[in-house]
Amino acid sequence: MNNSLNMVLQGKGGVGKSLIASLLAQYYAQFGTVLCADTDPVNATFTQYKALDVAHVEIAENGNIIQRKFDPLMETILKTQSNCVIDNGAATFMPLTRYLAENDIFQIMSEAGKKVYVHTVLTGGQAKSDTFNGFAELLDKIGSHAKVVVWENEFWGKVEYDGRPVTDTKLYKEAEKAGKIAGIVRIIERKSDTFAGDIKQMTENHLTLSEVLESPDFNFLAKRRLQKIVDEIFADLNKVSW
Repeated sequence: MNNSLNMVLQGKGGVGKSLIASLLAQYYAQFGTVLCADTDPVNATFTQYKALDVAHVEIAENGNIIQRKFDPLMETILKTQSNCVIDNGAATFMPLTRYLAENDIFQIMSEAGKKVYVHTVLTGGQAKSDTFNGFAELLDKIGSHAKVVVWENEFWGKVEYDGRPVTDTKLYKEAEKAGKIAGIVRIIERKSDTFAGDIKQMTENHLTLSEVLESPDFNFLAKRRLQKIVDEIFADLNKVSW
């Protein structure tokens, strides 16, 4: 579990990308050092997780995304053997996916010996169609040098299409057959408001699980619930074909 590049990409904002980036960084921290970066020019939420030492990469000029500004980050990634976790905002989704495709970044990383994973979020609720379209866009761009890890965020309800799971969709089945899918991670829907309240408190304060467990602001039961959530997510991550 080293020398990997993990990019969190989804064109829809507010679906949990920064939470996923923070969980990935905590997961990879079990295996060694982790290089973390945030390219979001609008809401650099990932950088606010102080315990993860996230670097903010400025990629905008006068409100415009400049693709060449991704170059130094890619150069840094090529020079390290650490696992890398990069969070990207909705505003950077289209410029970055074009940059990655047109500059053969995934191929370059793969040829340099890196394992490349794109983590994308699917949700239920109002953003269901938007996140599915973002998933389709990524599959079209990644080529054969990266694999996708699908995150089902059930905070707004089950992630289903015509009453069936994403694994039953034509898009997913074709991607899986083509070897583009590395695995699925689920942030499980829970009916009790206790879990939702705990996650909200943790994310609004930009805390890692370790910080939560040491904090007097969370009671014993809240700490136990959050530990359960993270343990379940890490168990899914252990099943991914890294």
